[in-house]
Amino acid sequence: MKYFPIFQELFESDSVIFMLIGLILAVYIGAQMKSARKTVIGFGLNFVLYIICEFASNIHTNFLIEIILIIVGTAAIGGTIGFLISAILAKLEKQ
Repeated sequence: MKYFPIFQELFESDSVIFMLIGLILAVYIGAQMKSARKTVIGFGLNFVLYIICEFASNIHTNFLIEIILIIVGTAAIGGTIGFLISAILAKLEKQ
């Protein structure tokens, strides 16, 4: 976990709350879209946002930026999971 500080912080602190917020928002937004293609795009964008935050948090500039990156990255993890759930539900709804 040395190279993944956001993922490590998720298991060591109460930042799981930000992940749940991102998850709930992504499931709600994905349910409103009603298109599997758009939810897959949302999944991809959230995943890219998480990767960017993860790499940027390894730079160690100052604590404020690291805290913001942890919050945004953790919410992006939740959003990634939420859009994945929404895409699966949209695909099942079509059938």
